[in-house]
Amino acid sequence: MKSTLNLFKLLPICALIIFQSCSQEIGVWKNEKIANSQRNELHELNDAVFKAVSANDDKAFGNYLSSAMLQNNYANSLFSRVYGATRKESFVLANDFYVVNKYPNSDTISIADGKNSFKLIYTGDPQEMYIATFLPKTKQPNQYMISFFYGHYNYGWKIKDIDVAPYTINGKTAPELYEEAKSAYTAKNLFAAADMMQLMQSCSRPNTAWQYDAEADMYDFAGKVVGEVNAGYKFPMQLSAISGSPTIIRLYNTTFDEGTFPNICYLTKTNLNDRAAIESENAEIRKSINKFLPGVEKSSKYIVYSAYNQMPNPNAVVKHYDIKVKGL
Repeated sequence: MKSTLNLFKLLPICALIIFQSCSQEIGVWKNEKIANSQRNELHELNDAVFKAVSANDDKAFGNYLSSAMLQNNYANSLFSRVYGATRKESFVLANDFYVVNKYPNSDTISIADGKNSFKLIYTGDPQEMYIATFLPKTKQPNQYMISFFYGHYNYGWKIKDIDVAPYTINGKTAPELYEEAKSAYTAKNLFAAADMMQLMQSCSRPNTAWQYDAEADMYDFAGKVVGEVNAGYKFPMQLSAISGSPTIIRLYNTTFDEGTFPNICYLTKTNLNDRAAIESENAEIRKSINKFLPGVEKSSKYIVYSAYNQMPNPNAVVKHYDIKVKGL
């Protein structure tokens, strides 16, 4: 296919032409606002990149990278990240932007999307760029976004940056998790709020250029909630009101196909081989867990309890018994 860009370069009066006009017009064109001929050509370029990735052909992939990226030996690590994501999911175009930047050091695209409004803040060099974001074809609770940042160089359209990062966790974007966390905090479910803010931080930057308009507020609130948790609750936490006095030693998040949920690790004197006794003790723990850790079982689809007879060891496999239960 003959490049439309090459055809335009034959016209002397449009030596600096872009598709939208015969002058180097500064601006941003999103999705269908991009001229069809140019958008089709750039979509073919996206297809070619994904074809190289799906074929596990890192050499072909390197053909689409800018010389700066190749010189800095980024090709292998970038290829691995994209290949790893696409092995599990098929990705489709979410949004794309054709831009002619005003400022070479830093430029910005602002996108109004209600609570999810955001900006893309990036280096505007070269002046003519194309940004494409991709999401999994099949919607999953935890979604990664793949982002390609292309620059139009004198040797053609080449990728100047790639990012693969979380976009949603448990079906929610960072600002949506923030809104839920505020509601949980108002209801005095402190640990539910803290857990949501931890998840928020994991997906607050779907790519390195992405900045939600609410980012400052989100991180201020996260600091407030985490500060209250650290000031008021200390681990290990002995549950002396429960038979055998099990001790909570750790609280973190764990991920399943259904999403990412709180995981409560505790030491117990009950023999892990006695399944009935372990589950009976766990049922007793659950009756009062929201008193010990306010709201930890609330606003979460599932909770995982991990019972240990000895402290976990990061350098060795320590036997434990996991119980996955529905949240409240």
